[in-house]
Amino acid sequence: MNALAVPLQLVPEVGVPGILSTLVIVVLAIVVARVVLSIALRVAVVAAVVVGILWFFGLLRFIPFL
Repeated sequence: MNALAVPLQLVPEVGVPGILSTLVIVVLAIVVARVVLSIALRVAVVAAVVVGILWFFGLLRFIPFL
């Protein structure tokens, strides 16, 4: 066995540090997911507005390539 190899811990630590670190990781994942979802929602709204404007200009023949 390699001296630098670290064995994988299959049984989680049940003590207070293990529980607290798990809670911190879960909270961080939720916060990051909310931020990413918020940004994605704004991008989707802007994209929908741009598509709507291009479609409207296309109806009026203002944009020749549409």
